[in-house]
Amino acid sequence: MEQLIATVEDRKSGQEVAKKLVGKSQADSGIKLPKRFPKTHVGYWKVRLEHRTYSYQGQHRKTGEWSVRIKHRGIRRSFDLDTANKKDAATKARDIYLSLVAKGWDATLASFNQPLPVSIPVAVNGEATVGAFLKEVERVSNLKPKTFHRYALYFRALAAHIRGFANDKAKYCHWHGKYAAWAQKVETTPLRTITPAAAADWKIAYLSRANNNPKRRLEVSRSFNTALRNCKSLFSANIINQPNFSIVVPKFKIRDGQKGEREVYWFEPLKFEKNGSMKFHAPPGISYAGLLKAAREELRSEHSEAYKLFLLCLCAGLRRAEADTLLCNQLQQDDNSIRIESTAYHQPKHDSCGIVYVDAALMKELLSLTDMTNEFVVSSQTQWKNTRYVFYRCEPHWKTLMDWLEEKGITARKKVHELRKLFGDAIVKQNGIFAGSAQLRHTTIQMTANHYTDPRQRAILPVSTLFSDNQVN
Repeated sequence: MEQLIATVEDRKSGQEVAKKLVGKSQADSGIKLPKRFPKTHVGYWKVRLEHRTYSYQGQHRKTGEWSVRIKHRGIRRSFDLDTANKKDAATKARDIYLSLVAKGWDATLASFNQPLPVSIPVAVNGEATVGAFLKEVERVSNLKPKTFHRYALYFRALAAHIRGFANDKAKYCHWHGKYAAWAQKVETTPLRTITPAAAADWKIAYLSRANNNPKRRLEVSRSFNTALRNCKSLFSANIINQPNFSIVVPKFKIRDGQKGEREVYWFEPLKFEKNGSMKFHAPPGISYAGLLKAAREELRSEHSEAYKLFLLCLCAGLRRAEADTLLCNQLQQDDNSIRIESTAYHQPKHDSCGIVYVDAALMKELLSLTDMTNEFVVSSQTQWKNTRYVFYRCEPHWKTLMDWLEEKGITARKKVHELRKLFGDAIVKQNGIFAGSAQLRHTTIQMTANHYTDPRQRAILPVSTLFSDNQVN
């Protein structure tokens, strides 16, 4: 089955997979099988069974039950066979195929309890739907696939709350098509039901997660701001005002104390929450030098790949995705720099391409641990995949690094990003905020000022004489 996982991850065609599986099965069993079984024979399907794979805590795992992919009349679909018995699974796969030939796709999917493909209606009672709106945004906008995917996730969550689907556990189940069915159900929501009043109720429900805890309140407020910002981005004037945007986004009349009645989009009356201070403060007992020394002693020999990721994030300030896909040709030994640029595997956030200059000793350390004949600086057995969701090819190494950081006292939710913050904090304190902004590749100096310590001159009032035991009245 390991051969199956490799071929699926390499995204080869179903015919190539089938050929390899047949050869593998014959070699393992030692039995000389006929060159070809008819599709009506159980033996044909027995060698085409596969286990679905998934990632959990940085490890690739297989489901215990069998599944099979079947192509009929130009449509290919994967079926969960709901059994770990190979013979029973092959028999069920054969029966599914026979049903497809006799009854077609819709009747077969219904007979074998598979979710029917739901087409998102363009309109419900003459009104545009959430699904139709998202498809139109995807069609006309120039958003990166991952960016659009993130925006759409937040907007579906808003629509799910309004429809009463927010607590449906199906949204967490990506097996058996339950998540897809949930998302399709949410996308049938008429766009006009997302009103300013409904959005205000969503905000109240979102902020109620804080449970009157002041610290938690700040965290939830920032999370809400992120959700609102992502939702609003779909309604950018640069998107919905394009001449080829075919959906009319509804406006709603609201009462304004000073201006009377006016028309607004659903999000316009919704205000962002205060973020509070977001300046970085190192965790107690954690220092840049101390953490680097400990990593060299504890990670370098046994976990060299995790150690390289650590160096790229702490000593060069790279983001996680940048370090994950960094290419060897981006390391420049002649001027001790790392060139962050768009590659076939990654496009930097907010187009923050640039050059990060590092110490010569760091460059020497990275080169001593890296096989420059390889494509990537950090080696990994997991192949890179072009996905719409967040995917890291070095996930096992990241897991090792995050566990180590947890042991050292870094308890933040985004532990790897704490390394970048430690890097920026150290640069700002030593060389000033402008140097820090350049090294972090921020788009504005304000971004650096909001998140990193400004090494301004310490001004204190002398009070030592007031606390002296020998002071004279």
